[in-house]
Amino acid sequence: MQITGLRYFLTVARTGSIAAASAQLNVAASAISRQVANLEAELDCVLFERRPRGMVPSPAGELLAQHAHQMLIRSEQVVAEIGELQGLARGLIRVASSEGFALDIVPNAVASFHAAHPGLRFEVTVLPPAQVTQMVAAGEADLGITFALAPTTQVEVLYDGEVDMRALAAPDHPLARAKLVQLSDLPNYPVALSTRDTTLRQVFDAACLHEGIVVEPVLTANNLASLLPFVRNSRGLALMSALSVRTPVDLNALVSLPIRARASLARGIQVQAMRDRRLPRAVRGFLRQLTDALPPPKGAG
Repeated sequence: MQITGLRYFLTVARTGSIAAASAQLNVAASAISRQVANLEAELDCVLFERRPRGMVPSPAGELLAQHAHQMLIRSEQVVAEIGELQGLARGLIRVASSEGFALDIVPNAVASFHAAHPGLRFEVTVLPPAQVTQMVAAGEADLGITFALAPTTQVEVLYDGEVDMRALAAPDHPLARAKLVQLSDLPNYPVALSTRDTTLRQVFDAACLHEGIVVEPVLTANNLASLLPFVRNSRGLALMSALSVRTPVDLNALVSLPIRARASLARGIQVQAMRDRRLPRAVRGFLRQLTDALPPPKGAG
């Protein structure tokens, strides 16, 4: 069985249709269909059940999918190790990231590492925290950076730290010169928040409940970048991780204010890799670049 055929087959199994696999792979649907038919002929079995809503792997297809997934991971590992013979001259680094890190930390780390190693390419996928871990565990990303949820044995944690929540304001905001803001100050100003399904909102809501404070956001968005124009063009505040917009704060385009609350507003953050996988040299180098930009890990110094 050829690698190409297995890759096409696995993409159909994941997406549920040849059309979706064609769009994801940027390969003609006829070529994918032909490869799947060749596999079925070679194995003398049906690999998919064709249903009105898509294609579902048959029992034989499920077995082949497990084999194909492991085989492709091993193939990528061999390619990466061969690439290591040429140092950091070439290769692809795949990063899965929670949105809070994809706004600033990850792209800045990519820019710095690429400047030193221009032959490397990067692929960043932005997902909710749990899906970052799932992608890393499946071997679909080399590294994941995410807000920590419940402990998991699916991945290896390469970095374990914490990050505080901050109130972001425009430089001309009435609180811009304050050393910190009280959680109880926030209802006095227009506030922009992420949606309730995010770790930031859950931590913030728990802290407000602890103090009996009610904050009715003027703007709620499931995309953090959508909150920034509101802050720049209003007398409002947005709640974000201290790491999410480090560059605009350094450039004095925004002001980042610590928040004093009775309950902790810190969230755990992790950098993860697939368990028992030996990371290629380029990925290990980028890992150092990435973690150098993060707060010291728990227990350090």
